Amino acid sequence: MKLGIESAVGSVECVVSETMTAQLDGRDIHPVYSTFWACYHCEVAARRAIEPYFEEGEDAVGSALSLKHLAMAAIGAELMITAHVSRIESNRITCIVRITTKQTGTLLAEGTQEQAVLSQTRLRTLVDNALKS
Repeated sequence: MKLGIESAVGSVECVVSETMTAQLDGRDIHPVYSTFWACYHCEVAARRAIEPYFEEGEDAVGSALSLKHLAMAAIGAELMITAHVSRIESNRITCIVRITTKQTGTLLAEGTQEQAVLSQTRLRTLVDNALKS
């Protein structure tokens, strides 16, 4: 990893759409921003935080996500998802993730996301082994 990663920040901005609402088994459950999409956006923000710091031949995979969904956001709400690197231990990088509304600053969700940094060669081997099983 390159220097400076310890203070890296990544972000995602989005507008809640009908496809981002709570749906299960093809059924609409609630017409608000779903926990599924919150998790996805946190994963993207964390990756954006660390990816610029990869050395040649490095990559990463998500290894943990803990997210507490605290409030709802309606279709049309503008969201800001941020990930701040908070801990680096060996090849594990943890980001604090937060989702807020841009209009009011309401905290919708917060938690942590962890990624394991690996060589691209090692990652390719792991993927190939998974495809064989």
